[in-house]
Amino acid sequence: MTVTPAAASSTRTFTRMRLFTPGPVEIPARVLRALSQIPPHHRTEVFRATFQRVTNAMRELHRTEGEVFLLAASGTGAMEAAVTNLMSPGEKALAVVGGKFGERWKKLLEAYGVPHDAVDAEWGKAVDPALVEAALARDPSITTVFATHSETSTGAIHDVQAFAKITRAHGKRLVIDAITSLGVHPIPQDEWGIDVIVCGSQKGLMAPPGVASVSLAPWAAAAIERGLPRFYFDLRKARKSAPLGESAFTPAVSLVLALEEALTMIHEEGLDAAHARHRRLAHAMRAGGKAAGYSLFSSSPSHAVTAFVPPAGIDGGTVVKRLRDVHGMVVAGGQDHLKGKIFRVGHMGAYDLSDIVAMVSALEEIASVNGRPSAGAVDVARAAWDAA
Repeated sequence: MTVTPAAASSTRTFTRMRLFTPGPVEIPARVLRALSQIPPHHRTEVFRATFQRVTNAMRELHRTEGEVFLLAASGTGAMEAAVTNLMSPGEKALAVVGGKFGERWKKLLEAYGVPHDAVDAEWGKAVDPALVEAALARDPSITTVFATHSETSTGAIHDVQAFAKITRAHGKRLVIDAITSLGVHPIPQDEWGIDVIVCGSQKGLMAPPGVASVSLAPWAAAAIERGLPRFYFDLRKARKSAPLGESAFTPAVSLVLALEEALTMIHEEGLDAAHARHRRLAHAMRAGGKAAGYSLFSSSPSHAVTAFVPPAGIDGGTVVKRLRDVHGMVVAGGQDHLKGKIFRVGHMGAYDLSDIVAMVSALEEIASVNGRPSAGAVDVARAAWDAA
């Protein structure tokens, strides 16, 4: 329900809560219906066929001719699988940070005792590819680079295509966290030369949390044959089970059914069209928010999530609370040192212009109630959508 800037009352204006978080995202009705099916047993021909269809659809989404493994886990499980399967004892890694989820790569490497260096950037800025180039030139013993595409904590997008050019030139592996970019931003794995991409089901894939994916480019197939000690996330086990249409351990059956429907929706729209829609959503959100008096936190904004700095004198937590309590819109605040300084609006998945209009209207109302009135932000958002 759209709220005009004049609506300064604290009375609720909604009948249901709506998610505009950086994940999990709102789940489309079609996906919820698929989720509600009576699940088949996972060792039956019915589910084996489903599992293979979903795996093949994920391969198309990753745009790779290589293998895709589905895990019953969140995206962090896929990240951990990448570390344990790709790094062998004594090998050194490079973590590309620039935000909380880039830091997660570093923490995973630390947890497994993997020697590593790190390159960083101020939160909200993209990591300079030249830093990656310099780190690899400085230390040839580095075998693998771990980086993030869309950094959820800051709303920034990093130039992983440039990272791939650098790692290929140096003969190193590149692992990308595409948890908030797959289905949102183009990331053609084989074309760009990315060895491994990890993802989760609850972001751009608009399914519930609980299914993670690891995709290996064709030339990276042998990379998992050594690795660190591992058991549940041993991709060699997944590789043996895949030709049977099975996972090595019990899969998240109902979530796989839901994911299949979500992937069908992306296929029906067309991946290029989905990327274009997310670009338009992001441009409209940024333009409308700025017109309402908010500023962008990231200098390299992602199409998955927009991080806003509130107008002077308004705490980010105030915006988060009023969006929730008055407008029925759930967004995310800032993390760590950004708490209270920014808030993050997610718009990945099955969102459209009407969702952006509602959010921009609410942001106008909040600015007005807090003494920062503005007008015309919705028109600005619509114009940006048309122009993107």
